[in-house]
Amino acid sequence: MNKDILLIAGGLVAGLVIWLFKELISGQIKATKAGEPFDAKKLVNGITSVVRSDLWGKSISQELSIRTWLIRLGIFGVIVGCVYGWGWYKGTQGLQPVLDWRGKEEWVSLNEHYLHVCKDGTMEVVDSDKKTVLKKITVKDLANLKKNLKPSGIVLEPIAIVGGSIGNKAGFEAGAGVSWLKWYKYNADAFLTNLGVYPVAVSYKITDNSGAGLGIGYGFKGDKRVIAYYKFKF
Repeated sequence: MNKDILLIAGGLVAGLVIWLFKELISGQIKATKAGEPFDAKKLVNGITSVVRSDLWGKSISQELSIRTWLIRLGIFGVIVGCVYGWGWYKGTQGLQPVLDWRGKEEWVSLNEHYLHVCKDGTMEVVDSDKKTVLKKITVKDLANLKKNLKPSGIVLEPIAIVGGSIGNKAGFEAGAGVSWLKWYKYNADAFLTNLGVYPVAVSYKITDNSGAGLGIGYGFKGDKRVIAYYKFKF
């Protein structure tokens, strides 16, 4: 963090020096108008102006303007603030949040795993044996944790499916679609396969990334179809 701020400050100082030198030169070298011939004398005068004390005095007086420095300090403050804010944000993402549950311990089922709220208020994901710690919960995990703990809502998760169906002709089907709604371990799915379209399907979550379900839809030949399928999250 401190290294980043020093690099930015050094860059600003270097940029200021370069800008001051450029302004000093450009004070004598005017932009060449369209069609105006090249004047070597003007170029020489502009280059040699770096040793003229009167021009240095003029440039320094302009640089000492309070308004100019207020603008530059404002820009510098914004840059430093952005760097500090980004560093603070990234730093907090790795911290463990602490719940004030007054020493209580809780276990919450996460399919085959558990969310363990420890007595000190920290949280961790534990395997089904309730002993093996898989992950310590940090601030960056809270959004995903909230989503997983929420019993119902719109999810919009892409899925791949395989299964068998009946209709005018029974067959093996494979395709892809989306799980768009959840209610506890149940999901509403919709998908397209090699034999038809299934806008209405319901599955039951078996693992975090898969589940089994039944769906109804229409074949590409216009027949009504029923499918038993297994789905996988991408």
